Amino acid sequence: MTNHTVLDSIALGYEPVWNRERELAAVRLGVRAIHPEAVDAAHLMQALGDDWPESAPVLILSVDSPRLLQQTLACEPVHNTWIEVPGSQFEQPETLARLNAAARRGHRLLRHTDLESVRDQIAAPAGARSMVRLSTADAQQLLSTPSARLPLQDRVVEGVASQVLARHCLDEAGAWGLLGWPDDDVLFAHRQQPLNYDAAVIRQILMAIGDEDCSLEHLERLVRQDPVLVYRILLLVNSAAYGLRHEIASLRHALMMLGFKELGRWLAEQLPDSEPDPDLHPVRYAMVMRSRLAQHLLATGSEDNLRGEVYTTALLSQLDRLLHQPLGDLLHRLPLSGRVYDAVLRRDGPYHPLLDVARAQGEPGQLHRLPAVCQRHEVSLEHANRALIRMLATSRDHASRKSERMM
Repeated sequence: MTNHTVLDSIALGYEPVWNRERELAAVRLGVRAIHPEAVDAAHLMQALGDDWPESAPVLILSVDSPRLLQQTLACEPVHNTWIEVPGSQFEQPETLARLNAAARRGHRLLRHTDLESVRDQIAAPAGARSMVRLSTADAQQLLSTPSARLPLQDRVVEGVASQVLARHCLDEAGAWGLLGWPDDDVLFAHRQQPLNYDAAVIRQILMAIGDEDCSLEHLERLVRQDPVLVYRILLLVNSAAYGLRHEIASLRHALMMLGFKELGRWLAEQLPDSEPDPDLHPVRYAMVMRSRLAQHLLATGSEDNLRGEVYTTALLSQLDRLLHQPLGDLLHRLPLSGRVYDAVLRRDGPYHPLLDVARAQGEPGQLHRLPAVCQRHEVSLEHANRALIRMLATSRDHASRKSERMM
């Protein structure tokens, strides 16, 4: 009989929660038991707690097994972590007593329920916060009567499929955050022309360039927050204006060729045409998160050049959504390696497994597919799960100057 550890006995997936500033506030971590007999909640909490820094976003544990959920509630809490609990458990005296005991132990609880069932409640039992699902009728009521006062204040809201509804929930109704983001609808509003640069990212870069202590590594991490900016910098340095003998495929090499002063001058020219819509930030940052996950799926100790190429590959693989052109047309304008073309256009080669596993871990409701995807690519579940935990733990400070190694 095979001896399984906790991280090769579960499948982990993630879904971001976005706050009123359109920043990453929390991450819902789906936990699906693959080998239930080998899953011990204490070891799971230890695996998370060992790698979960104070600066990380709130982690919402969404455990699919009732047995594992009860074990988790009985464990010592991990700081900055909430445990998602089905709303029905707050309605029965026996299960509510266990939830109260878990709350006294220090656990923060998130009641997951339909909005209709808590419409008249001001506060949840056991000190819990609520995650509420909007029904079609709820959404229609909000959209048809914007002044409608649905009880969303300080709650996490699930089931928002339009930009108008997202804005209402966050800006008018006072929701704490949205689980997921209406990417398709936000991008549809910009369908008439390709997206331009992220104004906030350009300002961050210009500020960093003005700092004498700014390193090339830090500058690269800032640039990599905007997929459109990465693409157009690579286009720029490979244009006729630079007349280089050797084409440049690496972002770091491109930044070295430009130099801080020239990059700053060029970005200052782009700033007036940058994209001011804050609702685009979750769209871009979700792409950054998936790209960082693909990078973390590389073997530990991989060279920075390799890590950078994997990151760029994953970022460019999603570029067609922002620029409204076929990926083949976009990528063939750049001198990329065959490995990049293989992964993005042919779904083949050494980078394709990294992109495929990262995609599977970020698809809500598809976590049951992860073991088969990992098996197909000969990636262990433990490796995929550890990569995800590392990515999420650094998802707020990956562009800070604290770490010089690419993250």
